[in-house]
Amino acid sequence: MTTYEVAATTPATPSAPPPLPDGHPGPPARRGDERPGDHPDTRDEPDEPPGTDQPDDVLVERSALGDQSAFAALVARHGAALYRYARRLLPSAQDAEDAVQDALTAAWLGADAYRGDASVRTWLFGIQTNCVRRAARRRARTAVPVDVRDDDAPPSTGAAPVGDPVGHLLAVDLRAALDGALAALPASQRAVWLLVEVEGMSYADAASVLRTTHAAVRGSLARARQSLSRRFSTWR
Repeated sequence: MTTYEVAATTPATPSAPPPLPDGHPGPPARRGDERPGDHPDTRDEPDEPPGTDQPDDVLVERSALGDQSAFAALVARHGAALYRYARRLLPSAQDAEDAVQDALTAAWLGADAYRGDASVRTWLFGIQTNCVRRAARRRARTAVPVDVRDDDAPPSTGAAPVGDPVGHLLAVDLRAALDGALAALPASQRAVWLLVEVEGMSYADAASVLRTTHAAVRGSLARARQSLSRRFSTWR
């Protein structure tokens, strides 16, 4: 099982953010790490650990100050979706894991550059898209078949009841057919379809992630839907 696999439960949270590059001075000390007397005019304040109830922008702000637990909370909240997205755009689980790790490293090191022009989720997906594109260029191709294995398939939610083997086989066949159809799409159409149809993003957010226009997203999505509709005409 992978660290960022698609799962119904919260993904495993790393104990620390991605390792920093050699020579990096490291994150600044947090207020809670300062010694008494460093700021005599400041009273001791409790250092509330970030939790799932804190908004993303607060977690990013704390991450920019070197708060590793805040960044771990961001990974727990968005890591599975980032992996799901990367896994459908790259040829293997290992490529997807590497791309997610690269994206998380970039997010950790660049947290202080986040200005709130877009949501944190959109910002993270934009970073992930850049890392996926770099990985695809290294592979010298982008539209590749996707192997459905236990490390990237979401756990069954009981869609096919016990005692209904025909329904189970149909569900498995449908999933395989969808993966094949997505793999056959041009990379740009596949990315748009995943962002809008799977991740539920608006056209504006998808355009921000892909650094393109609202019209380009609408056009790519329409073509992707047409292609998938033709592929699935026999399933109706």
